[in-house]
Amino acid sequence: MGPSTMAAAVTENPSITILNVLRLEPSRSNWAIFSLWFQEAMEANQKWGHFDGSSTHPAPVDPDKPTDDEKAMQAEWDWNETVVKYLLTQRMPDSAAMCLHPITLVTDR
Repeated sequence: MGPSTMAAAVTENPSITILNVLRLEPSRSNWAIFSLWFQEAMEANQKWGHFDGSSTHPAPVDPDKPTDDEKAMQAEWDWNETVVKYLLTQRMPDSAAMCLHPITLVTDR
């Protein structure tokens, strides 16, 4: 697999790099390395914007009449938000995941 093929595989399948991220310990004793590795994995998969707030939900020009392209962009953003929430909760203690579950947006977690 060449570099361009590998890059495509990583961005198409976030689980490739997220599997290498340690699980956050309930005591948070490994927070420093966890946060570093998790951020790098999300950046490698072009998903970090959902955590730092730079990727916001796209708004249609006319909220009453969104175009098909605008609807597609919103659906893609919603899907990516669901993926990053899943990836985050898979790497944190179950008790923390349960507390954060009701929070809708990743930036609020």
